[in-house]
Amino acid sequence: MIDFEALFRLSYGIYVISSHGNDTLGGCLVNTVFQLTAEPVRIGVSVAKANQTHDLITAGGTLAVTVVTQEAEDKLLGKFGYRTGREIEKFAAGEPYHFDEHGDPVLDRFAAAYLSCTVEKTVDLDTHSVFICRVDSAVKAGDAPVMTYEYYRNVKKLKSSRYAPTWVKP
Repeated sequence: MIDFEALFRLSYGIYVISSHGNDTLGGCLVNTVFQLTAEPVRIGVSVAKANQTHDLITAGGTLAVTVVTQEAEDKLLGKFGYRTGREIEKFAAGEPYHFDEHGDPVLDRFAAAYLSCTVEKTVDLDTHSVFICRVDSAVKAGDAPVMTYEYYRNVKKLKSSRYAPTWVKP
């Protein structure tokens, strides 16, 4: 038996992962980014294979991570967490962003930090891939508290999308 409430007690953050390719900018909300090593700095990023962002990362070999603050508006979280880039342009006019050193978009608002990364390895996990990335640059963008998954669920009252590793079938 698996008590999903027990899994909800694991500590996660909320992140916007972004990439680019063929004149397309993509981004999605994820809750699984974790530091793996310190020298060199490497992180792991879990992304659902169904996401357009997954395809862009796979093709281009780079990604950016925006560490989201608690101040992030539900509208922004919904756009990156529940909408597909195959139907809407997530980086269209409205949400300010800039490009990192690899040309990947990075959000300017609601960012506690951002990382620019190069994919070194990919681990296939059936529905998801874990991208093992070298962090090429990391910038602290502000002092606002970061959004945790617990805050996302309990304060924002938002649920995981069906592509999140923490999604529970109703």
